[in-house]
Amino acid sequence: MINEVEQKRLEELEEAFELFNQTSTQLTQAYESLQHEVIELKQKLAQSNKEKHRVGERLDQLLALLPAGVLVLDEEEHITDMNPAAARILGKDALGRQWPVVVRNAFLTHNAASELITHDQTIYQLSETPLNLSQTDASLKGKILLIQDVTDARTLRDHISRHQRLSSMGEMAASLAHQVRTPLASALLYVSQLSSKALDESKREKFASKTLSSLRHLEALVEDMLQYARGGKAKDQAVDVADLMTQLQASVEPKVFQSRSVIAYDDISPGLVVMGDQDALLTALQNLVSNAIDVVGEHADIRIRVSPVTREGKDPRVNISVKDQGPGLSESLHEKIFEPFFTSRAKGTGLGLAVVRAVAQAHDGDVWVHSIPGQGAEFGLCLPLAAQKEQA
Repeated sequence: MINEVEQKRLEELEEAFELFNQTSTQLTQAYESLQHEVIELKQKLAQSNKEKHRVGERLDQLLALLPAGVLVLDEEEHITDMNPAAARILGKDALGRQWPVVVRNAFLTHNAASELITHDQTIYQLSETPLNLSQTDASLKGKILLIQDVTDARTLRDHISRHQRLSSMGEMAASLAHQVRTPLASALLYVSQLSSKALDESKREKFASKTLSSLRHLEALVEDMLQYARGGKAKDQAVDVADLMTQLQASVEPKVFQSRSVIAYDDISPGLVVMGDQDALLTALQNLVSNAIDVVGEHADIRIRVSPVTREGKDPRVNISVKDQGPGLSESLHEKIFEPFFTSRAKGTGLGLAVVRAVAQAHDGDVWVHSIPGQGAEFGLCLPLAAQKEQA
């Protein structure tokens, strides 16, 4: 007879075996499920590898057919890979060599616009992007370079630019003929009257004065035209701004006196120097002062200011401005007034402010205008400073 203790142990063993069987069944099912998942993952991986291989083949084909050269540089700028176009441009022996050495051997020169020029004047545009796909594998760090032949594009751009210049010259010639015709016709009319014997002395003086005025208008037009055609910069010399203001004051004094105007010059910080053509800058400032006097007429009140401009992260500049108390300008005219031959005055050449803009741009600067109708206008040149000397 089995006693109660043994019976209890037997029941516990049966329960343990039953639990073991259940656990074993569950493990078997989990293993089978895991096997199915492994098979599915292997199939997906094989499909992914197949797709990667297909993409890689397409990429190789694209790189082979690409007319631009593609290069891969490592951290030390050695060429580790390149497509056939790059091999044709640089030579097959470029592989494994340092990029700066290849540039010196394959190209005649390169410029700040990332352009590489060969001995036969073929122009290549260079672009680059960093290659940093892995932080642990140094072999995947470096650069990818793209070299494109832009010779044809540059030639086409030059042709278009030449066509635009010729078109502009045609328009300018037509405008110039229109501008010259009026004062020339007036001068011819007055001169024809001077030969009349019936003309009294007072009228003769009047016609002579008007003839002289028309001829001076023609002279101003020609001078502005020549200055505009030169582009505003014929020299590259150090120009002291204080000296420039002294010359300006002396050169505009006759017109200021004749118009009974007043010019106030603000104090100038010493040592301000710009690089460029002093005569061209003086002409531009004279045009601004003359424009202010002509707009106001007699008793013009003009203020000239010179102020350094410092902005964080920007090269220092200097503003030279001429402010008047005339009728001012509407905002719609702020840009148009700098166009050649645009003028609102009967005796204006239409080139004064166009010359100012040409001079400013030739000196890597800008021209600006601040104006409110009825409250005057302020025109200014903003020029890069070459230096600011220490005060003595």
